[in-house]
Amino acid sequence: MTKIALYPISVIYGLIIWLRNRFFDWGVFTSQPIPGKSICVGNLSVGGTGKSPHIGYLISTLSKTHQIQVLSRGYGRQTKGLLAVDHLSNPKTVGDEPIMLYNEYAKQAHFVVCEKRRLGVKYLKAKHQDAIILLDDAYQHRWVKAGLQIVLTTYQHPFWQDQFLPLGKLRESATEIRRADAIVITKCPAFETFDPQRIKKELAHLNKPIFFSRYQYKPLHPLTSSIEKIDRVLLISAIADPAQIQESFPKDYQISHKIFEDHHPFSRADISEIHQFFDTFANENTVLVTTSKDWVKINLLLNETERKKYPWYLITFTLEWYEQETFNQFISNYVDTN
Repeated sequence: MTKIALYPISVIYGLIIWLRNRFFDWGVFTSQPIPGKSICVGNLSVGGTGKSPHIGYLISTLSKTHQIQVLSRGYGRQTKGLLAVDHLSNPKTVGDEPIMLYNEYAKQAHFVVCEKRRLGVKYLKAKHQDAIILLDDAYQHRWVKAGLQIVLTTYQHPFWQDQFLPLGKLRESATEIRRADAIVITKCPAFETFDPQRIKKELAHLNKPIFFSRYQYKPLHPLTSSIEKIDRVLLISAIADPAQIQESFPKDYQISHKIFEDHHPFSRADISEIHQFFDTFANENTVLVTTSKDWVKINLLLNETERKKYPWYLITFTLEWYEQETFNQFISNYVDTN
């Protein structure tokens, strides 16, 4: 019954987005090509495909030989306009994901947030004309056009099996994949458990390179107090796709998961509630675990007493690729010929 009620809304939304894209295609709206080298990492859905980790991978790969600039909207921030991300920035001023990336890659890239991508590009070009601009989540922002456009979609919920909002998660039609230069299928299970070549054959009609990535989770890292042996976890997350994290823990761990909406602005009340919940069931082997994206907000709210009392841990991962060298060569071919 709910799907029936949402169907008209989904159709209307789809028609509006279709018309907007046609206006760009017909030249009613102008899409401005970005001069020099630029790579957009985006998606067709509303989030949770892993854009930030893939931006991080490109920073690590390309910063060895090039100056790198990263432009994002700064989703969830309480400010507007163009802001450079620096050591004084926080999630409220620039957003949680830019802070997360800045904390890890501050020495390898220059970060800016701006909801108007043209203004952001103009600012970055004035700073360093020859740098490579990485656009985080700008595929649907057609006022600018990156030189290389990479679209991410998850293994569990690929765009070709999805529907428009609010019935599904698509914010653009699946047919808009035609504007992409490559597709990365993210959050894959272990590569030996499925056949990537079969998926490539199924998508051959798109005539685009298809790549596959997955998260390889690392051992938990203590952030505050630590304990010797862990067997119980209270997982705290405010991300778009929290289910996969829970599956990353050892099978003998007892997991409780407190889920907040994506980009949730944690408050002192949230922290108190989390700690009270922890106190109701924790034993000496229980820890609090969160993500890098959430920790940049939670960390600002903890007092010294809480840091000593509560064992907060960080869960992190590296990107693992199927045919990694092929993907790296694809990126190099673009960078070297533009």
